[in-house]
Amino acid sequence: MFLEHALVRGEYRSKGGFQLDNRRLLEEVARHRDKARQSDLLADDEALLSFFEQRVPEHVVNGKTFEAWRETAEAENPELLRLRLEDVLTFEQGLLPQNYPDVIEIHGAQIPVSYRFDPNADDDGITLSVPLPLLLQLDPGELDWTIPGWHTPKITALLSELPRALRRELGSIPELAEKVAARLSPFEGPMLPTLARVASLESGVDLPESAFRLEAVPAYMRLTCRVVGEGGRTVAQSRDVAELIQQHGGRAREALRRVAPPAKWERTGITSWDFGELPAFIVRPILGAELRSYPALIDRSKSVDLSLLETASAAEAATRLGVRRLFALAARSPLSVFAKQCPPPFSLRVAFLTPRLEVEAFREAFLARVVEEAFACGEGAPLPHDKAAFDARLAAGTSRIAPAFKSLERASLAASAELQTTLRALESAAKHPSATAASAEIRAQLEQLFTRDLIETVPLARLEQFPRYLRAAQARLTRAISDPRKDADKLAPFTPLWSAFLARQHSLTDRSSVRTLRWAFEELRVAIFAPELRPAAAVSVASLSQALAQLR
Repeated sequence: MFLEHALVRGEYRSKGGFQLDNRRLLEEVARHRDKARQSDLLADDEALLSFFEQRVPEHVVNGKTFEAWRETAEAENPELLRLRLEDVLTFEQGLLPQNYPDVIEIHGAQIPVSYRFDPNADDDGITLSVPLPLLLQLDPGELDWTIPGWHTPKITALLSELPRALRRELGSIPELAEKVAARLSPFEGPMLPTLARVASLESGVDLPESAFRLEAVPAYMRLTCRVVGEGGRTVAQSRDVAELIQQHGGRAREALRRVAPPAKWERTGITSWDFGELPAFIVRPILGAELRSYPALIDRSKSVDLSLLETASAAEAATRLGVRRLFALAARSPLSVFAKQCPPPFSLRVAFLTPRLEVEAFREAFLARVVEEAFACGEGAPLPHDKAAFDARLAAGTSRIAPAFKSLERASLAASAELQTTLRALESAAKHPSATAASAEIRAQLEQLFTRDLIETVPLARLEQFPRYLRAAQARLTRAISDPRKDADKLAPFTPLWSAFLARQHSLTDRSSVRTLRWAFEELRVAIFAPELRPAAAVSVASLSQALAQLR
């Protein structure tokens, strides 16, 4: 009776240090139990009672006799009453610390991880204590991942909850889950797009992202996000990260604004690279946490500002324009030679006099594009991050300004000339009712080709293909006048595919593949309506349909 109440249940406070050590050990094992979600991991009271019965003699029946015995016994063996892991673990568990971490890294921040094993609790499973300002850097899909110990089980659960028609094609789900899990790196971007892509490749089955249902897996496999503010105070807590970002993003920005940035990262009116190195990020203390901020160069037309932004993607996008502006300022003299030679803007109206403001805006965009081509600072190109690299790029690019201008001018004038020919052909076709449907579809095509930001976004090599696309439209129009039914038959398989692409293009994450597919559609128009003009690559409705299905 004494041993059970005093030593197992802890109702007696001994003068010996073994009780505190045992309590700490049991708390640690309880944490392991919560991590592994195995209620039988921790020995029960009977096992603990057996431990003490094997060590404490029968004449010990109260505190006085226990203390007298303990002092003598511990003098001979100080560890006699101290529990060991093997005394309190019911079986060999093999819980590797790296599989059940107490901290994980997200965007460079060390995020505390806590575990709870209580299926009735709202926070059953894993909880991340996320600093309030870090909300601004999170993509909700990033927290769909989980810890290494639950990585494969969660993937198995997601694959098991796919629609039955897809599951039947996958074979052994546990085997597939093992292969997929080995190829994924948790917390590097949103989970579901990557999972869908890798699982599709491993299985040979097209598994769209929309087929995976996070809500169908056990609740404990979905992270709880605890947003913490100043002093570690809980601001909000939920498994719905998107909702947390929406509701508390404003507070996060306000918290950031209250922390003044270092003076060297807050400058205005910069006209040359006089600020040393531009690192990818800096780390600074914000609300008690060490968080990343992202230095960026922000284009202000006549100069650039140096500032800290919330995310790496925002800083990269801003800096690309800021670096371009610094190149333009440094090369203003050779650029000024071509300012008055810029071609006119593209116009979707025949012989239309473009307003002066539009002409000036196009000239500015055209020259900016010349800078990108000459100094290799367009989208996807590596940017200089220190003065030496900037100066080297400036020296190499200055001599390329004239050739870049001529190439861009030549491509723009050729596209404009063919556009005007196409517009006149459409005007002429208006006299033929048989061409009404084809004319409407071609006009829509022209609007999708000649967008306002064309000169800023379309690669030069692609712009050089525009005349061929336009000649194909002219050939189609001529044939449609003669045989509108045949034109409609050719268009029939193209239209639903193109509509599906337009509906999905802005929601897809693989932007490079989206752009590639977008231009493949123009090549498909050539192949369908004017094959004599030869598409630049082999394309078909079937191949584009498959490519669209695989886009994530």
